[in-house]
Amino acid sequence: MCGIFGLISNKNLNIGKIALDGIKRLEYRGYDSCGVAFQNGKNFDVKKVSGKIEALQEKYSLNSLSGSLAIAHTRWATHGAPTKRNSHPHTDCREEIALVHNGIIENFIELKEELISKGHTFKSETDTEILPHLIEDYLGQGFSFKEAVVRTLKRCKGAYGIAVCYAKEPDSMIVARKESPIVIGVDKGATSYCASDIPALLPHTRSCYILNDDELAILKAGEVEFFSVNNANKKIKKKPEYIKWSVDDARKNGYDHFMLKEIFDEPDALRNTLKIPDNEFKNFAQELVKANQIYITAAGTSYYASLAGKYMITRFLGKFIQNIECSEFQNRLSGALERNSVIIAVSQSGETADTIEAVRWAKEAQPDIKILSITNVVGSSLTRYSDHYIVTRAGPEIGVASTKTYVTQVLSLGLIALEVAKLKKSKPSEDIQKYYDALTSTPDIIEEFLDKNVNSIRAFVKNLEKNLNYFFLGRGISIATAKEGGLKLKEVACRFIEGYSAAHAKHGPISLVREGFPIIFIAPPDETYKRLVGNVMEFKSRGGYIISVVVESDKKVTDLSDVTIRIPQPSTRYYNLFSPITFIPALQILSYFAALEHGLDPDKPLNLAKTVTVH
Repeated sequence: MCGIFGLISNKNLNIGKIALDGIKRLEYRGYDSCGVAFQNGKNFDVKKVSGKIEALQEKYSLNSLSGSLAIAHTRWATHGAPTKRNSHPHTDCREEIALVHNGIIENFIELKEELISKGHTFKSETDTEILPHLIEDYLGQGFSFKEAVVRTLKRCKGAYGIAVCYAKEPDSMIVARKESPIVIGVDKGATSYCASDIPALLPHTRSCYILNDDELAILKAGEVEFFSVNNANKKIKKKPEYIKWSVDDARKNGYDHFMLKEIFDEPDALRNTLKIPDNEFKNFAQELVKANQIYITAAGTSYYASLAGKYMITRFLGKFIQNIECSEFQNRLSGALERNSVIIAVSQSGETADTIEAVRWAKEAQPDIKILSITNVVGSSLTRYSDHYIVTRAGPEIGVASTKTYVTQVLSLGLIALEVAKLKKSKPSEDIQKYYDALTSTPDIIEEFLDKNVNSIRAFVKNLEKNLNYFFLGRGISIATAKEGGLKLKEVACRFIEGYSAAHAKHGPISLVREGFPIIFIAPPDETYKRLVGNVMEFKSRGGYIISVVVESDKKVTDLSDVTIRIPQPSTRYYNLFSPITFIPALQILSYFAALEHGLDPDKPLNLAKTVTVH
């Protein structure tokens, strides 16, 4: 979480505007406070506010500021309230060092007490502020800027992505990472950039260096050198990654919000992901067929994508896949992780702290374990821990509530499932082809749905505005859709949601139903459909207001519903298996308009950030 952006140049640039634009592109990573530091003679001019980036510009008119060095930050608070004094950048006592940080320093209390005893004065409640003071302390002992940063980082326990500048060495900037992403872009001979995520660099370069854990880089104007934190005298050779995303991918392009744009991007995101070579999915399938035990782990939206994927894969694999939330992975499997196991790890960013911790622990517990990962970010930490990985082609996702990354994750898991079916010969080849045809038609189905239904969803959402509580219910694979659809409404519209099994809802939740209580049923005509009809009748008889997501040919659930959202797809078993892909845009759109009806910004849900890089 948190967004970092920095640049150093040999040109006199419109540096205020560039810095603000940089963190604006990262605002999905945190937006409760922000700040910028510029070189100002012998120290730094630091401008900070509690609030969003627009407030920073309005207060200080930074767009007109020129210069050649700046670091900027947009924050998601962990240590200390989202106030001006707790916002970044932070400085040392002399204001000769300016630093921005993403992550958590776990031993900051001990370090802070040590520094206070030496006479250092702190201005904030944050863990971050110990970093510039430690660097100051080592500089005072005669160490170089680089050595002071390295010694500081070696003292710190936890996670960090940092960018730090020293006023006495204005021709360089140091960045480093451990469990918190940093990417670097270079306009050779002119300007170097750093950021915590790729979208901030896209207006300046498509060629990026991605720092690994325990690596440090020294940025100068138009050049960069890499070192290991553990062996700071030895240079590291790194090759840049070419980023296929375009600048337009990370812009709203006429839409009111990124969330809406990214829902409409889903057909193209799916088509692009379908272009991934078959061999990448086959590699996954081969490992799954050989494995004794299989686990799938993730968090949030990626976890619900995993639930859908588990259902698809087990349909053809004939083995049980155990789903475990990544934060509970070590607790659940300590002492029980078997040899010849496979872990499927799913993460939008590839930097989710609990997911990284789970696979790292698993590798240490059972060195022969195989890690298979699905992410949307090339070069992310998760890919480096993996034996095989698939990078979906959703492009940059700026809205905090994941939309297009969810459908591309489920699509990828579906393609793995079909490769399993081919290897296992668990279905006749003509059946497998029909499943494949259904899966590859998902972009067209979503595109047709979005073209025809958005306005009708907006109209009926207005009538739901007064409701604070909802149920999202499904059976079979649709439980995953219900949970993810409910999560979206919870995230962006701040409603209380229960995403649940329709069968299990009779064991308690049904007691909450009163006249007009909204219940959203996910009702593809699969093997669970007949029983789901009975569940709809049970909730309707108790006064529930029934909203159903169905296929176009549906009749039984439609007759029982107050509102239906119709998905333009055939009612065969081949299409039903992939309903988590085709049904979810309806629930994403519903959540988007619900947020607007409640006066909320769907791109910036309360208290949430895009990438959770702290435990």
